[in-house]
Amino acid sequence: MKICCAKPLFTGLVLGVTLTAATLLGFLLGRQSTSEQLSLAHPFAELDATSGVSGEQFSMATGPISPDADGIFVLDHASGLLQCNVLYPRAGQFGAAFQCNVKEALPSVGKNSKYLMVIGAAQFPGASNRGGFANCVVYVLDESTGAYACYSIPFNKSMVNSGAPQMGVMIPVSRGQARVALDRDALR
Repeated sequence: MKICCAKPLFTGLVLGVTLTAATLLGFLLGRQSTSEQLSLAHPFAELDATSGVSGEQFSMATGPISPDADGIFVLDHASGLLQCNVLYPRAGQFGAAFQCNVKEALPSVGKNSKYLMVIGAAQFPGASNRGGFANCVVYVLDESTGAYACYSIPFNKSMVNSGAPQMGVMIPVSRGQARVALDRDALR
């Protein structure tokens, strides 16, 4: 018995595999092109949330307070009040609150101050589960003067698991100035 359809069947199979491979390749190339266009159209789409967001009246950011708890930082530009509320995951609510007034470290020249705020990582030496500090610091910049300050959060990590509330004042760590006048004579 002779098989008369073997050659057309083989040709059809090769053609089908070739078309499927070409379609898949076109799909993957198109998807890569679309994602490149998307990232160019939205350059801030990949920003980390801990970098913060600043508006005209408020700035907001999040940061890791401990391995088990995250904090939300909110800065009121009008009053200078910087607040950090810490979410206790087991309780499902805020369990700690810390605050300070940035106008004490960053005296502004005008009535309507504008600030930028970002969160940074920090592991202070000697910090333990009892007492110690949060795993992050918050940096605040006064846009009108260029002055900036860094604040730490006194935080007892063991109180998160027990659900015990905490309150305190954020501690100023250091200050700096972005607008520095160069002393040209000292550079010579």
